[in-house]
Amino acid sequence: MEDIQIDQLVFTVSELSRLIKATLEDNFYNIRVKGEISGLKTNYSSGYYFDIKDEFAKLKCIIFKSDIRKIRCELKEGMSVTVYGRLNLYEPRGEYSFIVSEIEPFGYGELYVMFERLKEKLKKEGLFDESRKKTIPFLPERIGIVTSRSGAVLHDMVKIIKARFENVSIIFANASVQGLNAATEIAGAIELLNKYSERGRKIDVIIVGRGGGSIEDLWAFNEEITARAIYNSKIPVISAVGHETDFTIADFVADRRASTPSNAAEISVPVKSELIRQVESLNARLQSAVYKIILNKKNSISHLIQNIEKVSPQRMIENKKIRINDLVENMLELVAGKINLLNINISHLRTRLFLKNPSNILKERRLHINGLSEKLEKSALSRILNYRNIISSEKKALNSLSPYNVLKRGYSITFNEQNSVVSSVSQVKVNENLILLLSDGRLKTKVISAAEKVSD
Repeated sequence: MEDIQIDQLVFTVSELSRLIKATLEDNFYNIRVKGEISGLKTNYSSGYYFDIKDEFAKLKCIIFKSDIRKIRCELKEGMSVTVYGRLNLYEPRGEYSFIVSEIEPFGYGELYVMFERLKEKLKKEGLFDESRKKTIPFLPERIGIVTSRSGAVLHDMVKIIKARFENVSIIFANASVQGLNAATEIAGAIELLNKYSERGRKIDVIIVGRGGGSIEDLWAFNEEITARAIYNSKIPVISAVGHETDFTIADFVADRRASTPSNAAEISVPVKSELIRQVESLNARLQSAVYKIILNKKNSISHLIQNIEKVSPQRMIENKKIRINDLVENMLELVAGKINLLNINISHLRTRLFLKNPSNILKERRLHINGLSEKLEKSALSRILNYRNIISSEKKALNSLSPYNVLKRGYSITFNEQNSVVSSVSQVKVNENLILLLSDGRLKTKVISAAEKVSD
């Protein structure tokens, strides 16, 4: 039988993948690998995903949900670990990864140590203090964005901002967000926007950010030059770096941290349509409140007018007239009663006189009766005169209260066009029409000038 050389065989992609898979998985089944965790992502419904790396290479690792309970330490970005497990080849994509069944920490990587050291330094200097952080404006007119023009982050943030409030202006400052000079460019872009705001149109808030990545990818936002540029910014800064689980030094220094760049766009500006609805609702409530106030004031004025009418001079005169008429009627009834009583007495005396009929007695009685009659007449006349004096006094008192008698002495009462009495110069305006009530009629006049009396 003729031997076939390996270099003479032709494999299909599937055949070669199965061969490589069998070779890898059979020969690298239970092995240990040491490295630094990078790009850690946790998804509790399916598992943990991360890379372990050294200075020359990376290895993709997966901890499935069923093995999470075996992990006895909290995994963190930059942690140095030893993983135990097997290699696996995913044939549809031709990718291999390390399936972790156990993991042991043995320290932290260099980047993590640098991160913690700078974080502690800046914290002691007060760069993270909440008391010095600026308030993010509720409705900015102009927003500055510091990111890379080549990434999708800029497009996403602009799209969200314009969808929420299209009137907001956006000033973009380009900066590399990854690489050797990225931190310097980010700091320079922040300073540039501050100078633009001072000399040009005012910028209300700055968003500094980029999409997610490993600790190396995000390192520009962990450098001191970036942190101090954010701290020294006179404009409030929102940090929007990576995903919700990613934390950088920039997040701690910034005036506000957003979980993602999209979240930063949502934080920076409200939704215009919602504001319009709120304003319309407040306006309707205001109109309703004003209407109720006006209605209450109108009712109060109506009550005041009714009370004024009750104490008006005309009403008082009418009441006095009624009182006088009652007094006159009572007086006349009293006098008539007295006279009737006297007439009855006279009649009785005359009867007795007629019955006795002696001439002397008659003369004496007649003289006595005449005296009584005179006294009666004097008493009646005195009473009548007294009541007439009372009536005259009451009439004089009424006349003294009557505003129409005051008008006869040359005075007048001034009304405005709303038929309200004018009692002060402050109640009228120049060119306003007024009505003067005189004793014999009305005059219509116009105000040429008005000046309040200067006190001595």
